[in-house]
Amino acid sequence: MTNSLNTNTLIEQILLSAPEVMDLTDEVHARLVTEAADQILGLGLDLVGIAELEDRYLMSTEDDSIFILLVLKIVRSKMLVRKISDSLNVSVIFAVYKEHNRIKKKSDHPHGENFLVKKVEQLRWLFSETANINWELIVVDDGCPEGSGRIAKEIAVNENLTEEVRVLFLADAIEYKKGPVGSLTSTNESQKGGSIVYGMWDAVQRKGSEDHIVLYTDADLSTHLGQVGLLLEPILLENKLAAIGSRREADSVVVKTGSRNSRGKLFIYLWKRLIAQIGDIVDTQCGFKAFKAEIVEEIVEGILEKKFAFDIELLLRTSLIRESSIARVGIAWIDSEAASTTTDLSPYLPMLKAIVEMYRKYVPAQEESDQFAGFIDSLTEEEFVKLLESIPEAILNREPYEFTQFKEVKADDLKKSINS
Repeated sequence: MTNSLNTNTLIEQILLSAPEVMDLTDEVHARLVTEAADQILGLGLDLVGIAELEDRYLMSTEDDSIFILLVLKIVRSKMLVRKISDSLNVSVIFAVYKEHNRIKKKSDHPHGENFLVKKVEQLRWLFSETANINWELIVVDDGCPEGSGRIAKEIAVNENLTEEVRVLFLADAIEYKKGPVGSLTSTNESQKGGSIVYGMWDAVQRKGSEDHIVLYTDADLSTHLGQVGLLLEPILLENKLAAIGSRREADSVVVKTGSRNSRGKLFIYLWKRLIAQIGDIVDTQCGFKAFKAEIVEEIVEGILEKKFAFDIELLLRTSLIRESSIARVGIAWIDSEAASTTTDLSPYLPMLKAIVEMYRKYVPAQEESDQFAGFIDSLTEEEFVKLLESIPEAILNREPYEFTQFKEVKADDLKKSINS
């Protein structure tokens, strides 16, 4: 009873100091998160106790529940990391392209997130009590014309981060024909995917594959890296080959600005008609995924997609190594969209066309899937815009998790929607 009273009192105190609107780019908010996490860790609760608190606040409609739920995610993550007793290497990778503003401090630019420094701080906090875990943060410049990689190197030197941070350049890897990007002739052929798979490959070359987990995230701060332990657990304890952060689980915590839900539903419906092997996954595009290093070379070598659909190919190739080998993990995700480079319409149609290529390379042909593949292949940008304006109600009125089983909208129905 006393422990319960202490817990409730502490949570009430934390909520009193919680920001009304959570912003992980804010220095004060970021500090409040880890301070609150340390306070809760000090209570000595077990994982069951943390899960009970999560359940309580997941049912809350109060805005401040977002803050406490994020805190509880990173608390559980750190508790899981503490349980790791064997030696482990963890490589965390992200790509930069036109991030020359967001990489700065907010005092230097309105869109500044100081994300490189903050990512290091988050990982330092998570692994501060585990000398058996060695970690590194790898930044890969995706051919940024404004020199995001160069700026990252300067920040790493100026902020004394060079022991933890490495900066790679996709252009160098292309010039020297390294690994999975050796076939590229220019960084223009990559949109994030080339840099991520190169970073994954490079991490394994340097650290080896034994006792090593390779993880990638986005450049922004939408996903607090204090949650990395949530991805490590199923790989280390459940013998999964990969674990992916998901914004569509029952225990996911999502704050999203704007609305791209209709587009997202159509995208999910269409790719599920082509690739049933990963049909239990809904959120393929969340930038928070971890893989056993022992499979990394196999899943990145010869990869077709170096642009935004690369996530789906990595997941598909993992599932082809072993069925049911990918764990879905509900995470806290707080949108950081102000200067995002991927919020427009343009990636969706090229991504779908890339998925058609994957279907034809990896998946046994099926008549209905062939019809969808042909439909997507034939779509022009103009027709795709018309389709987005006339998505069938049968898709719009359902949740994406239903699309694995729901297959009633046919390729011919979508053609009619465009022409109606």
